[in-house]
Amino acid sequence: MAGSTLRLRGPSGREVTVGLPDQARVTAVAAEVRFAGGVYSRGFQIGPRGYHEFACREVLPATPVDRFLGAGREIVVAATADRDTTVVSWLGPFHELLTVFSGPAPDRETLVALFAGLDLDDRPEGLRVRAVVEQVLERITLTVHGRGTVTIPGPETARQVLPKHRGAPTPGGELWRLALPGRAGSADARDYLFVLAGPRGAAEVQLSRDTVASTEELLDWVGRLDVAWAGR
Repeated sequence: MAGSTLRLRGPSGREVTVGLPDQARVTAVAAEVRFAGGVYSRGFQIGPRGYHEFACREVLPATPVDRFLGAGREIVVAATADRDTTVVSWLGPFHELLTVFSGPAPDRETLVALFAGLDLDDRPEGLRVRAVVEQVLERITLTVHGRGTVTIPGPETARQVLPKHRGAPTPGGELWRLALPGRAGSADARDYLFVLAGPRGAAEVQLSRDTVASTEELLDWVGRLDVAWAGR
C-alpha cells in the first residue's frame, strides 16, 4: 500500500518529515518542549486549538478560573478542585501552549511575563517556542489510528533515548525492542517500546492494542517508518 508523508515543525522551529508506510489516519499531533538554565526549568506541551479544554477534561480534570489577554493572545487558567494543580495555556491562532503549576496559579502579571518572555511563532505546521535559556527537550507525538503512538525526539533529545548497543538492521537504519515496565519476557509485541533510528531522525513507537492489523503487519509498519529532520 502506498504511504503518506507528514511535514511538521517542531518546537525548535526545525522542520521534520515523517514518512508513514501506509494511509493509516493520524488522529492527533502534540509536542513537548522544556527549557532549563540556572534555577529556571519549565516544560510546555503544544497541541491544536482545543488542547487546553481537552487536557482539563480528559487528562487532568480542572475547571476555568480566569482568562485574560497577554503576549498578544488570550491566556486561560484552570484549576483542580483541590487547587493543588493549575493548568495555564496561551491560545495561538493554530496551536495552544500549555504548562502546569503545582498549587494555586501565579498572578496575572507573572503569567503574562512568562509567555511574553518566550519567542512564539504559530503556524499551521507547528508552534515554534524559543526562550533565553537552553532548550533541553523537544519531541513530537503522533497518534496513528490502528497502528500506535509515534514519538519523535528532536535531534539533540534523540541522543538521550537511543540504546548504546547496536539494533537490528532495517532498510533505513536500526531497530531496538525494549520491554515496558513489568513486561519483560512477554510474547506480545504490544508490551514493548520499539526504537527506530535512521541517519536523519529517530522515533519511539508503542503499538496499538485497538487494531485489526496482525503483529507481523504492525512490526513491518514500524520498520518502514522514516523520520527526517531538515538540515541533517
